[in-house]
Amino acid sequence: MDKRLKILNGNPKTGSTLYVMRRDQRIYENYAIEYGYSLSYEKKSEFIIGIDFNTIIVNEFQKMIMFEGLEELSKDCLKFNLPLFSFDNLKFLIDKMKIKNIILDYSPLRGSLKYDEDVTKICKDLGIYCVQVDAHNVVPHNLLETYKRTGKSVKNDLFKHFFDFLKEFKSLEKHKFNKSKGDFKLPSFTKHDYFIGGYKAGMVQVQYFFQNKFKRYADKRNSPDDNVLSDLSPYLHFGQISSQKVLLDAYDLFYNKDDKNLESFVNEIFVWKETSEHFCFHEKNYDNLEGALPWAKESLLKHADDKREKIYTKGILEEGKTKSELWNAAQTELREFNKIHGYVRMFWAKQMLKWTKSPEEALSLAIWLNDKYSLDGNDPNGYTGIMWSICGTMDQGWKERDVIGKIRAMNEIKTKKYTKMWTNKKEKEAYLKQRKVKRDKK
Repeated sequence: MDKRLKILNGNPKTGSTLYVMRRDQRIYENYAIEYGYSLSYEKKSEFIIGIDFNTIIVNEFQKMIMFEGLEELSKDCLKFNLPLFSFDNLKFLIDKMKIKNIILDYSPLRGSLKYDEDVTKICKDLGIYCVQVDAHNVVPHNLLETYKRTGKSVKNDLFKHFFDFLKEFKSLEKHKFNKSKGDFKLPSFTKHDYFIGGYKAGMVQVQYFFQNKFKRYADKRNSPDDNVLSDLSPYLHFGQISSQKVLLDAYDLFYNKDDKNLESFVNEIFVWKETSEHFCFHEKNYDNLEGALPWAKESLLKHADDKREKIYTKGILEEGKTKSELWNAAQTELREFNKIHGYVRMFWAKQMLKWTKSPEEALSLAIWLNDKYSLDGNDPNGYTGIMWSICGTMDQGWKERDVIGKIRAMNEIKTKKYTKMWTNKKEKEAYLKQRKVKRDKK
């Protein structure tokens, strides 16, 4: 556990412990929760959870998933005698609950780091112990101290530690020292049409993927017509499920039985996900051209004035009305379903480099669209994926071409089913009707 901790202020104190839950919105398989139990049991004191909705950056579609997940979380907290509070004034909650220790979960994004700095300042002023716990990654991010700039080198470093940290979690029990009642109020919210938020729904999706898609994953994951992707990203984004728990289940089911698909899945849910964390942790310009490697930035700027075959406005791109049916299909999927098939999303981002006036504009637009519509927007995965597509992040230089320079080229993918499904109104409506979730009546 110690390798997951970063002490931000002081030492543990006798008194109540508060976990300010932001990125890892679950009580199961959560190292921040595990540490909170350990600390509060050691001090024989209360352990409470607090959530400030106003400081978590989400788009309107993510909000639906987040609030539905938190609705379930509030019931889970009751089962385990964990007081849950919604708050908008941390100092007031600290005073009200006599907090002496604060736990923060971890994100490498600048908004979260700024929040942690602000909380740390409050803790220093009030003499409160403050600690950050990496509950999101299998391999704690701070073990990879040196910034590695290619996917291969990050992967090698991650696997040096992988099996040391791929361990079972401690089981959860009713908290022994909590006497306080929580005060948790959710605002009214609309539920998402195609995804159910929360731990339970996330773990149901895990099992559905294992049973129905896993055996074709390695061969078909890059085929949008086959759609064998896991659809776990909304749950992983909010930490409603743990990637470590998913990996443990995958190894239990498939190790030495289906190694080909297991390796492919591990590369996605562990290697790429934690490579993205590594990039955003070490590169503060993770969402702009200044974050590109020197070879990529130099190449892109060299070709910045190359003549584009076509320039599209922000509005045309957002509406998905370009000359490319595949690109329009991807944008429609993003706008109406709030996801894009992973392989198509690379093409979607790369085309914006060809259709905008500059690499800076391409980056800005791709990130804006992804953060506005995607259920895994505002996320290291999204930023790194777009930077890989447009700026060659975690990649290498390729044959130099007009406009894109030495960035890896990608041709339009040949699809039949996918493109038709998202560009033909009748096909799209039939698919969305089929995907609409049925919730249990309460």
